[in-house]
Amino acid sequence: MGTQPVTLSSNESDAAPRPVARRTGGRSARIRKAVFDSTLALLAANGYQSLTIEAVAAAAGVNKTTVYRNWPTKAALVRAAAEDRSATVVTTETTGDPRRDLVAFLSSVADNINSPIGKALMIAGLNEADDPQVRQERAEFWKHRFRAAGDLIRSATNDRRAGDELDVDAVIEQLIAPVFLRAFITGAPIDRDFVQKTVDAAVHLTSCRAIRRD
Repeated sequence: MGTQPVTLSSNESDAAPRPVARRTGGRSARIRKAVFDSTLALLAANGYQSLTIEAVAAAAGVNKTTVYRNWPTKAALVRAAAEDRSATVVTTETTGDPRRDLVAFLSSVADNINSPIGKALMIAGLNEADDPQVRQERAEFWKHRFRAAGDLIRSATNDRRAGDELDVDAVIEQLIAPVFLRAFITGAPIDRDFVQKTVDAAVHLTSCRAIRRD
């Protein structure tokens, strides 16, 4: 049976030990935030080559062994800080209005990569591409971010069977590639009209591909 076109919807006993609830805040959370904030600030100010774990620890007010114990390499630390930032600033929520959700997602991606920290992270990934550790951490970062955005793409399909057959990564690439092109190559403005047209074009292309598979 052919694939249907993809369309957007609108709309043990008492004696058993109890598990210990994990604390969501406290000292560990404060240390983590301080380390990540310091990492990103130093990266934006001085670049990846000048970044050291020792400098991050000093800026965060923690012992360097604390940083090394959690993030044994500079590349791993930058990836963790980047993932934490992206999870905060890139919108992947669903509201029942798929087009609005996709526009919000792409707008937040654009805002992120146009910020000083976002640009520094992207430039570090490009400039240090020959570093095996950077390549590995960069690949893991994008795998996790694509997975997070993939749930948003799937929720934007009416036909669940068609959604299961979607090449979700390809749809995400169609959405974000034009933004990266303008941000890092042409320098053309990334305004709301551009974001909306990019979303509409990606959705249209996805639907046409589904039709051609019939």
